Amino acid sequence: MLSESPTLAMSARAKELKAQGKEVLDFSAGEPDFHPPAGVTAAVTEYVRTRPVHYAPVPGLPALRDAAAAEFARYHGRPVTRGEVLVSCGAKHSLANLFMVTLSPGDEVVIPAPYWVSYADMVRLGDGVPVIVPTRREDGWRLQPEALAAALTPKTRFIVLGNPTNPTGAGYPAPLLRALGEVMARVAPNCWLLVDDIYRRLVYGGFEHVSAITTLADVTEQIVVVDGVSKSYSMTGYRIGFLLAPAKVVSAASRLQGHTTSGAATVSQIAALAALTDPSCEAAVRDMHAAFTRRREFMLAGLGALPGLDIVAPDGAFYLFCDISRHIGPGTQFADDIAFATWLLEQKLVGTVPGTAFGAPGHLRLSYAAADETLQGGALRLGQALAGLPPPRG
Repeated sequence: MLSESPTLAMSARAKELKAQGKEVLDFSAGEPDFHPPAGVTAAVTEYVRTRPVHYAPVPGLPALRDAAAAEFARYHGRPVTRGEVLVSCGAKHSLANLFMVTLSPGDEVVIPAPYWVSYADMVRLGDGVPVIVPTRREDGWRLQPEALAAALTPKTRFIVLGNPTNPTGAGYPAPLLRALGEVMARVAPNCWLLVDDIYRRLVYGGFEHVSAITTLADVTEQIVVVDGVSKSYSMTGYRIGFLLAPAKVVSAASRLQGHTTSGAATVSQIAALAALTDPSCEAAVRDMHAAFTRRREFMLAGLGALPGLDIVAPDGAFYLFCDISRHIGPGTQFADDIAFATWLLEQKLVGTVPGTAFGAPGHLRLSYAAADETLQGGALRLGQALAGLPPPRG
């Protein structure tokens, strides 16, 4: 049975409270608050003004597939053909397509925890078995080679790495990627590495994102990449994701997509084409990145000073993953992180997501993809809420 997305559920409840006239300061949604680049809006406006909007080809508009292939080729340092690229209704759709056409009943998929909430359910949707491998705060929430080796079996079909990952923002530097690749090649040479690169352009603090395809030359033919325009270009509502995979996998996923959603919305594909090909869009992306950098620093400083919140500075994305274990459990008023997050939302009007949703009880995820005034007010309100609690344990 598939579960409801906890992040969407918390965001929906925050919106309900707002509709009731309550001043909710919402850190729950992973959605940039910016307008897309002006070139994107101009391209969409011109398109709908000058012609009717018809169905797009199931695998995507040829021009967009070519543009995505060119971007993949540039970044990953190898030729990419149109046949290796599928355009879907968001990166989430790309992932679901992939698992449904590649997994057989009983196939295992290694997923480091904390993990994005939909990975495990998507694996189950494809009749696979999610194998959750905990990571440690002292390791920066990064999967370690020895933990990966212990999790691999002859049934392993995929290893999933978000780089950077949601919810922790942890990124994988080249040496660690190489070490993980060596384990994969030695212990499970027939499995594949799935890299979720949706946040690859949103990295900070000197962290350098590297291409898994470039870094792991020995297993390049066993690497699948999911990417898109939602996060970096602030185009979440356009719902465009890309799958980079061998042509036979793309062909199978396209056939599946033809019987479910058909092609992604034509207007959205025109918007994504502009994002990838209009040089003016890059300036907007740089401006958004600068704002995220500033917001990250503000939130790290503000929340890091609050009692009982322990945070590892994220390498990328736009989340802080806070350890609240000293505020919950025996001797406190909160049984767990779910009770704590519910109290924050219902009583203090601060929206967060409990770590249990990500396979990491005892934590909260806060998104800093929100307006500066929301971040400022939310940090103040969160501080006031914590000040009203007994001192944290330890």
